Amino acid sequence: MAVLSEILLISPSALTSTKYIDAICQHVENGTFCMQMLRTYPPAVSATDLFSLANIVINLGISYANNTGGYAAETAKREPTLKAQFNSCQHEYDGIQLYLRMARGELKESPMSANYDIFRCTDITMYVKDLVGGNRDTASKTFMEMTLQMENLIDVAIGATVALGG
Repeated sequence: MAVLSEILLISPSALTSTKYIDAICQHVENGTFCMQMLRTYPPAVSATDLFSLANIVINLGISYANNTGGYAAETAKREPTLKAQFNSCQHEYDGIQLYLRMARGELKESPMSANYDIFRCTDITMYVKDLVGGNRDTASKTFMEMTLQMENLIDVAIGATVALGG
């Protein structure tokens, strides 16, 4: 009876958003990550169409890139021996934010252009990993974990543009 009541309490909008989440996650390499992230992120669950969900995904990427770039900037201030590397990383994360904003602006008119801009972010994350990936200090390891997470978010954003026709 408890299971039946849970099923009956699922709103039609939640079922609709699940359909959009599925449409995006089928184009994502790590589909499990995609599903878990989007199904537990309230703005994603409340998306009313595929376009709005794609915007939500890109906005999440922008926010995460902003936070990760901020971490790089703070690390550059705290760790003099890593200052140049982390200043470069912060600059690269500014670039990720720029490309994601450009993609968001192109999403409606040209999902393919948006896809290209988001895909360019993968080159940036590879460069960032080369900058700090060989370091063994705690800040660099933390930053690498953040960068790997950024790669996952970029992959979901690419999946969103593909789902829209990009």
